[in-house]
Amino acid sequence: MQRDLRAEGLLVLTALIWGGTFAAIKWALIDISPMLLVGIRFLLAAFLAWPLLLRREVSADQTDSIADTQKPHSLFSRTTWLWGALIGLGMLAGYAGQTIGLKYTTVARSGFITYSFALYVPFLQFLIIGKRPGVGNLLGLFVVILGLSFITDPQVGAMRAGDFSPLRVWRVAAELSRGGWNKGDLFTFGGAVGYAFYVVLLDRATRICHPGEVTLVQMFVCGILALVLSPLVESPVLVLSWRLAGALFYLVMLGSIVALALMNWFQRRLSPLRAVLIYSLEPVFAAFIGWTMFGTGMSVREMIGAFFILSGILVSDLWDFIRRSHRT
Repeated sequence: MQRDLRAEGLLVLTALIWGGTFAAIKWALIDISPMLLVGIRFLLAAFLAWPLLLRREVSADQTDSIADTQKPHSLFSRTTWLWGALIGLGMLAGYAGQTIGLKYTTVARSGFITYSFALYVPFLQFLIIGKRPGVGNLLGLFVVILGLSFITDPQVGAMRAGDFSPLRVWRVAAELSRGGWNKGDLFTFGGAVGYAFYVVLLDRATRICHPGEVTLVQMFVCGILALVLSPLVESPVLVLSWRLAGALFYLVMLGSIVALALMNWFQRRLSPLRAVLIYSLEPVFAAFIGWTMFGTGMSVREMIGAFFILSGILVSDLWDFIRRSHRT
């Protein structure tokens, strides 16, 4: 595939926008409670994206994959509502976990823990649709778990030689099981697993439903459920301010609508591997923006963990890419 520098540049911009959403959420949480923020964010995004997502034109490669029940005269069929509601639950788990987590952890830690979702997807595909993960996925998962053990390690102070042993995973797991979890990291990890479910379900749904319709339904379901749950799981807080308005503008217009449009339009012009490499910049941008806005840098342990998380995800994708290349 010939390199498309324009597409690559715009996907780098997409990764930058997504990286900025972590800081925008952290900023917004000064004036609003987490579940209320999730609800308002996605209801606004659904209303504003309605004209864009309901365009009936479908590209030639999508035509064969959309079910007969989703013909142009039929809007929001029962199938779309069922899939959209199911995906909305995964979406709520992912974004609620990320947003609540950012109340208690740093932007950098949140960015890298969230990005680890990419390695859980193959294993959830096996549980849901029976597609077996490959050797590269297993190797990548081990490396990512090693990285998470550095990022979530409750120990502080200087690094020791034993910290680089693979057995450190068991030591850190034991310490975390005794109550050493940072509450924000725990919520963020749960959000990453929820987001992986969301990605797997979305991939299935867009093969049989109109992508715009199912996206609208999932955003409505996620937003409404978050608003319903807000008074049940938190003490709702809402302070109207320009700071909150600016954060919501970023999250809704840039983080949801613009980034989604850029990804949908330009990712298809690149190979999957190149897109994965570009998207790996997202947590790096998140860490840099978090350091710029909040002055929260990364410890040596966190930087080592971030390196392993990125490496594990890239190992998984490179392994499959090299295997396919040898076959051809």
